[in-house]
Amino acid sequence: MDRIEHGQDWPLAPGSLDVLFSRVRRTHHLPLKHKDTTVPMAHFLLLSILTCVMAFPLFVPVASHAATVRHDGHTHPLTREEFLEAKVVGADKDGADKDGALGDAAALSSRYDVLSYDLDLRVDPGTTHLAGAVLMRFESLFDGLSEIVMDFTATDLVVSRVEHGGAELAFRQMEGDSLVITLPAGLAMGQRDSLLVQYAGQPVEPAWNRGLMFRNVNRNGWRAPCVASHSEVAYAKSWWPCKDRPGDKAMTSMRITVPDTLVAVSNGSLVEDTLVEPGWRRMHWVEAYPMPTYLVSVAISPYAFFQEDCVTAGGTDVPLMHWVFPPDLEDAQVEFSDLCEMMEVCEGHFGPYPFQGEKYGHAEYLWYGAMEHTTVTSIGAGSLVGDGSRDWLVAHELGHQWFGDSITPRFWADVWLNEGFATYTEALWREHEGGPEAYRDYVRELRNEIGWAVQGPVYDPVPVFPGRVIYEKGAWVLHMLRRRMGDGAFFGLLTDWASGGNRPGGTVTTEEFLAVAESWAGEELDDFLWPYLEETTSPLISFHYSLSDGDAGPNTALTVFMRQTQERLFNNRFPVAVDIAGQRHFYPMDLAGRVAQQVIQLPAAPDTVLLDPETSVLWQATGSSASVDEGLMAAYPNPAQEGYVILRYRLSAAGKVVFRVFDARGREILCRDISGYPVQPDFNEFGWDLRDGDGADVPAGIYWVTLEIQGARSVRKVTVLP
Repeated sequence: MDRIEHGQDWPLAPGSLDVLFSRVRRTHHLPLKHKDTTVPMAHFLLLSILTCVMAFPLFVPVASHAATVRHDGHTHPLTREEFLEAKVVGADKDGADKDGALGDAAALSSRYDVLSYDLDLRVDPGTTHLAGAVLMRFESLFDGLSEIVMDFTATDLVVSRVEHGGAELAFRQMEGDSLVITLPAGLAMGQRDSLLVQYAGQPVEPAWNRGLMFRNVNRNGWRAPCVASHSEVAYAKSWWPCKDRPGDKAMTSMRITVPDTLVAVSNGSLVEDTLVEPGWRRMHWVEAYPMPTYLVSVAISPYAFFQEDCVTAGGTDVPLMHWVFPPDLEDAQVEFSDLCEMMEVCEGHFGPYPFQGEKYGHAEYLWYGAMEHTTVTSIGAGSLVGDGSRDWLVAHELGHQWFGDSITPRFWADVWLNEGFATYTEALWREHEGGPEAYRDYVRELRNEIGWAVQGPVYDPVPVFPGRVIYEKGAWVLHMLRRRMGDGAFFGLLTDWASGGNRPGGTVTTEEFLAVAESWAGEELDDFLWPYLEETTSPLISFHYSLSDGDAGPNTALTVFMRQTQERLFNNRFPVAVDIAGQRHFYPMDLAGRVAQQVIQLPAAPDTVLLDPETSVLWQATGSSASVDEGLMAAYPNPAQEGYVILRYRLSAAGKVVFRVFDARGREILCRDISGYPVQPDFNEFGWDLRDGDGADVPAGIYWVTLEIQGARSVRKVTVLP
C-alpha cells in the first residue's frame, strides 16, 4: 500500500486487506507486526511497486555487530562495548546519523534517571497541529550534572520555553537530534529535580508509519480523522522530548485535549474527562506502573466503545475495553471474543496480569499490524475482519503485556525477549485450543531457516527489527528449551521469569534470563542458548546407527553415532525415536562436542530408528540444503576488493527483476532494473561494479545485495575490503 501523507484519505473497502492477510496466513501464522523493518512478503508485493529510491528501506537486514561499519567509516569487528557506544549519538552532532530503527539515543542522556513524565498535549486533527508540555522529574546519576540532554529529533516541532521552578532556563534545540538544557546549578549524584518543556508545531513522521501519525479514515463511506502514535523502536522522540531508551522506565500520565467529537485513549486509567472550552474536551489518563517511552500511546478518533468484564480463574478482575471505528464494531466483537479466555491461559503460564487494577484492551488505528502499548494495544484496521482468524495476533499482543511491557529489555540487543516470547504465546494459545499436535504444527510453521540466515542473529540484531528472525527463531529457542527441560520445569521457569524475582515493572537482559533458566533446568545452558542466539545457521548433523546382539537378543543393542560439522559447536539433547512393534520409544542423546556415540539396550529388535522426528531441535542433516527455485544463489568473490562482484541467480521465467544494494545502516545506495536480461536455463549472472547509484566507488564495509523477482526477495551479504 502507498505511504499515507498527513490529511490524506485511506480508502478501506470491504475485503481490501483480506487478500493481503489471507496470503500471509497461508504461509506463516504470524503477526503482521508493528515493528518489522521487514514486512511480510504479501505486503512486500504491494509495496514493491514503489520507486526504487525510498526514504527508508523497510525490508533490508543489515550487518550484525560482529563486523559492522562504524560512524567513522572503518570496518572491523567491534567489541560489545564499542557496539553499544556506536549505537548512541552524541548531542553535539547534527542528528544526521541518528536512526530510530537502530534505537539511537543521545549519549549524554545516560547521566540521569527519569522518575516520571506528565504530558499535556493539545491535538488538532484538522490542522495536524500539536502543542505540548512535558514535565519530567529525574534523578542525577552524575556528580556535577549541569546539563540535561533529552532526545528530541522533531524538526517541525519547536521548543518555545523550558521552565525550572517557574523560572526560564537556557536551552539549545539541536535540529534533528536532541534538546540540551542548562540547569541553574550543578546537581550532585542522587539529587532529584524537575523541568517543564513547552513545544508546538506540525509533527512529521520520522519514518514510514512511525511517530505521531495523522490520518483520515474512509471506512465504507464513514469518514473521520484518526491520530495515533507508533514509537517503537525509538521514535517517541519524534513527537515529544524524552529520554528514548528502553532501559529507563518511568511513571507516566497523559492529558490530551481534542475536539469534543473525538475520543482520546492512552495507557492506564481514565481519571478525568472534562469540557475545557467550547468545542474541546480534555481526557486525563494515568499509568500506575512504570513504562518505557516507546510504549507511551495516543489514539484519537470518534471511536465506538464496548467493554467486557473479565474475571479469570485466578481471580483477576480486569475490564476489557475496546475503542474501534464504528463500522468495525461487530467485527471487533468477534475478533476479541476469546480475549478473557486468552487472559486465563496467559495467567496460567505467566502469572497474574501484570497491570492489576487497570484495563486491558485495544484502540483501532490505520496500520497493517498491531503495537502492544501498555494496557491498550493499538490494533490495525485490517486485523478486524470479523471471522476470528486474527486470534493469533490478539494472543501475541496480550503476551506482550508480560513480555515487553511488564518486563522490558534493558537494551535493544535483548528485543527477542519481547518478540520471541510473544510469538511463543501464539503457540501456547494454539495448544490450548487444539492440543499438542496443534502446538507442534504451529511451531513447525514458524520454522524458516533460509529467511533467518539472511536476517542476522536473534541477539543484538541490526536494525533492531531485521525481520521475522527475532519472532520465529526466538520462539523456537523457547520450544527447544521446553523439550530439553520438560514441561514441569519449563512452565515453572515461564511463571518465575514473568512474575518473580522483582522483575515485573523492571528491565531484563538475556544473561538474566539464562541464569533463571539454569536454576530451573539444573544445568548450565550457555552452550545451548548462545549459539542459537548469536549464529545465523543451525547445526549440521551427521547421524547413523548400527545394530548388534544385545541383552534382549539379536539386533537389540543400538549404537548411535552423531557428528556436528559446522564451525561453532552447539550443545543439544536430541530425541532418538525407535519404533518397536508399532510403538514409538524415545531415548535422549546429548551432542555437546564434535562427536557423540551412545549404546542403547532395546527391549526388542527395532523396526525403524529416527533422529528427532517430531522436530524438537533446530538442525539440518549434513549435506542438506534448501533448493533454490528462483532467486540469488551466490555472490562472488566475497570478500571483494576491486572489479566486480558477480551475482548468480536463478530465474524460472522472464519478469520484473530489480537489483538493490544497501549499506550497513540500511540506506539504499543503488537500485537497478535488470528485467531485460535474457533468461538462461540453469542460472543467470549479473555484475556489480562496486559503485553506488551516483557512480562513486563504495567505501570498504558490509553491504547487502538484494534481488527482487516479481516482488519476491532474496538477499546476500557482501564484504568490500579497502
